Amino acid sequence: MKRVILILLFLAAQISFAQLSTNYPANSIYKNFRPFPTPRTNYRPGTVYRVAPDNKIYVVEDVKAINSYESIEGNVVGRMTFTSEEILSLLNIELEKYSFVSLEVEMKDVVREFNEQTTVDRVLWENERVENLIVDPKSKYFIIRETLTPKEITYRFSEESYKSILGGSNNLQKTSGEGIDFPYFITKKYKEPVRLFYLDQIIGLKPYGKN
Repeated sequence: MKRVILILLFLAAQISFAQLSTNYPANSIYKNFRPFPTPRTNYRPGTVYRVAPDNKIYVVEDVKAINSYESIEGNVVGRMTFTSEEILSLLNIELEKYSFVSLEVEMKDVVREFNEQTTVDRVLWENERVENLIVDPKSKYFIIRETLTPKEITYRFSEESYKSILGGSNNLQKTSGEGIDFPYFITKKYKEPVRLFYLDQIIGLKPYGKN
């Protein structure tokens, strides 16, 4: 049974990272950001990765010539949308398959890393660096543009989303009181900085889909 659970988590991680054709409901904060399947210290902005035809993901290169910068965001609260596969990978909570759930997310001491479009354009295309990165015509290539690194994050579930949980509800705590929109929650704290969310950009041999 334990082996089966581990396999399911692995598959969920592969599906949730770099989903190529999913139309996500918009986040109220950090629009178009997606969660990494697990917290990590790699995938700095400027990292190029590829998705093979079998959906396996490979890091191609952390392009050091693409500098990254930091923005101190402080504490941020808002709603973010997750797939059932992402929730399983992140929190070990099982929802109905192929569904979406909107959670209230509170992040503390957020550091946002980013790089500049002009730098990306110059390094990849003007300097022709991209020709050494994109070598498999059957894979799709992406570059990480931004990441979010909070010291602490709380995921909060509404009563409705809580009822859709098929397994793992014991991982959640409940806030006492009435009139609370998102009463069920789980908090993750990190001793070392780890990246939790990312914004990427698809890339090709020509910039912006040009032939």
